[in-house]
Amino acid sequence: MKSAFSAQYLRNVVFFILACFFLFPVLSCTSTKTTTSTIPLAYTDDQRTKIAILGEILYESKDRIGYVGLLKAARNLYPDCDYVIDIMIDQRVTTTTETKNFFLRNFQSVTTDITWIMRGTAIKYVR
Repeated sequence: MKSAFSAQYLRNVVFFILACFFLFPVLSCTSTKTTTSTIPLAYTDDQRTKIAILGEILYESKDRIGYVGLLKAARNLYPDCDYVIDIMIDQRVTTTTETKNFFLRNFQSVTTDITWIMRGTAIKYVR
């Protein structure tokens, strides 16, 4: 009687492990996010290339920013923008020092806020 119980128990354990082994790939989730960014491969400053100046772009962010972010901002403002030239990058750092007095002791806390500012000129190639 004892061996029949242990054999049934062992069979159940093996069945459970095999079920988990085969169901794990089926029940596991995979998520894929694909983003496509269109940026120009090269800019030419050849005198013979005709360009139209669309306007100035100003882009600010709390995160570090790069050319692709500036180009996206330019394309939001000017949909036919091909490139951004004459780019300037500034960083505005704001440091706040707060002093608290508590039982004749001073406690200071310093917070720093950084803002990245990019500006440039949006252009499009005249074809």
